[in-house]
Amino acid sequence: MANSQDAQGSQHPDALAAVALHALVNEGRDGMTVAELAGACERDPTNAPELNETEAALDVLLEANLATWDGKRFKPTRAAIRAAELSF
Repeated sequence: MANSQDAQGSQHPDALAAVALHALVNEGRDGMTVAELAGACERDPTNAPELNETEAALDVLLEANLATWDGKRFKPTRAAIRAAELSF
């Protein structure tokens, strides 16, 4: 396929994590809920499987120390913000 989605529309967690990180750095520095982030990643925030995919992508970011969770919202780490600034 030309993109990273399979026939059912699911996306590899690493690919979606890259999109989620971009959204967090550019739109969610004050934090985003899973549903807000799903919407920013062009996912349906009312669709449970798409929310699960967004959560899996967030797990990738948390494990890589590129995002934090304050109990309510996910935020990009300073390192993620700085890396994004340096990449442009």
